[in-house]
Amino acid sequence: MVISNTALDRIRAAAATVQKERRLPSLVVAVAQSGRLIHQVSIGEADRASELPAGPDVQYRIGSITKTVTAVAVMQLVSQGKLDLRGPLRQGWPGAPHDDIALADLLTHGAGLQREPAGSVWETLQFPERDQLAAAADMAQRLYPQDSWFHYSNLGFALLGEMVAQMNGVTWETWVAEHVLQPLEMRRTTPLPTGSSAQGYSVKPYTDEVVSEPSVDCRGLAPAAQLWSTAEDLCRWSGALVGGRPDVVAATTLAEMAAPRTMADLEHWTRGFGLGLMLMRDGDTVYVGHTGSMPGFLAAVLCHQATQLAVVVLANTTGGFQVGPLALQLLSLAREGSPSDSEWSPGEAPPQRIEPLLGRWWSEWNEWIFRWRDGKLQAIQSESDPGEAATEFAETAPDEFVALTGTERGERLLVIRGEGEMAGRVEKLYWATYPFTRAPRPFGELR
Repeated sequence: MVISNTALDRIRAAAATVQKERRLPSLVVAVAQSGRLIHQVSIGEADRASELPAGPDVQYRIGSITKTVTAVAVMQLVSQGKLDLRGPLRQGWPGAPHDDIALADLLTHGAGLQREPAGSVWETLQFPERDQLAAAADMAQRLYPQDSWFHYSNLGFALLGEMVAQMNGVTWETWVAEHVLQPLEMRRTTPLPTGSSAQGYSVKPYTDEVVSEPSVDCRGLAPAAQLWSTAEDLCRWSGALVGGRPDVVAATTLAEMAAPRTMADLEHWTRGFGLGLMLMRDGDTVYVGHTGSMPGFLAAVLCHQATQLAVVVLANTTGGFQVGPLALQLLSLAREGSPSDSEWSPGEAPPQRIEPLLGRWWSEWNEWIFRWRDGKLQAIQSESDPGEAATEFAETAPDEFVALTGTERGERLLVIRGEGEMAGRVEKLYWATYPFTRAPRPFGELR
C-alpha cells in the first residue's frame, strides 16, 4: 500500500505543529505498513546534554505499551493449552496474591484490583522488588467485584507477568525476550536503556526551561511499564498486532485479544480494552494498540488491522499533550492518503457442491445473499450499508459450515437436501438454528 505524498506532508506538518506548540524536547513519529517502517519524522534532541538528535533508532521509554508484550506472553501460554483465560491466577502461580482472579479480568482491567501496590510508590519512586510483589499485592484492595467495572491496574499486569515467570522458572524479562521480542528481531527493546537513548524531561509550565526527570526502575512492576524501545522496533511490534506474525501471536489469538471486553469511556464509547490491547474508536473505525507514559516520556502505538497500517509516537516529555489522540490523528491521515480498496481481479469458479448454495435466501422476511468471494462462502443482508463486511464461512463437514466472522461467529450453517425425486437438491438452510428458504415465508409456515 502506498501513502500519497500529500498525506505524508500533512503528517510531517502535524508532527511539527505539535512539537512546537506543545513544547516537546523531541518527537519521533513513524508510519508502518505490515510491520515495516515506511515513513518517519524526527524533531528535536533526544538528549540535550549529549546533543543526541531524535531518530527512529533512538530508545525511548514506552511505559504501558509494555503491557501488550506481557499480554502476548500470557496469550501464547493460553493458546498452548497451559493456561485457561477463565481460570484463576493460581493456575500458573500457586500461592499468588488475589489468586482467585481470572486471567481474563486482569488482562481487561476488569478485576476490580486497585491501580498500584499499597504505599506511595509514585511519590517515593520506590517500587517493590520482585520478591516483595506478593506481599505488596496482598495489601492491595479489591475495589469492585471482578468482571463488573473497568478499573485500570498496573498491579494487575505485574501479577500477570510474575505468573508467567513463576510457571516457567525464569524472570519475566527473560521469558518475553526469548518468546516475544527476539522472534520479532526487536533487538532494541530492553528493560533498561542500551546504546543511543533519550533523556526524559519535563518542561516548566511558565517558561521554556526543561528539567531532567529521574530514571525509574519499576522492579516488580516491570511487566506493566518497564520497557524501552525505538520507533523501528515498535513498527515491528505493530506487524504482530495487525496479524503479520502468526508465529508469535496466532490470528485466532489476536482476534480474541482485539475483541472488546471492557469499556473505559462509558459516555462516548471511544476507548475500551480487549485482552491486553487498548481499543480506540474514531467514527466507525476501531484501532488497536496502547499508549504509555513514564516520568519524562509519552508513547503510543496504534494499528488499523484491516489495512495493516500503524503509527508510532515517541516523545521525551512528561506532559503537555495527549499522545493517544495524536496517534489517532496521524493514523487517520495515513489511511486517508492510501487506497481504500485493493483492485478487484477475477477469481476461480466455486466448487460444484457450493454452487447450489449461492444466490438469494430469505430468513422469514429478511433477504440474504450467499456468494462465493475470495475463495470463501459468504453471506450478507441485501439491505446492508455499502462497505459492510460479509460473514465468511469455513466448511467443517459435508453440508456443514461454521461462521468465521460477523455477529454469528461460531454458529453452524447446515445445508438440508431433499429426498426421493428431490434427492440431492438444496431445499433449506439452517444458520444459528434459523431456517433460510428461497422465498420469504413466516417462520410458523415452514413446517
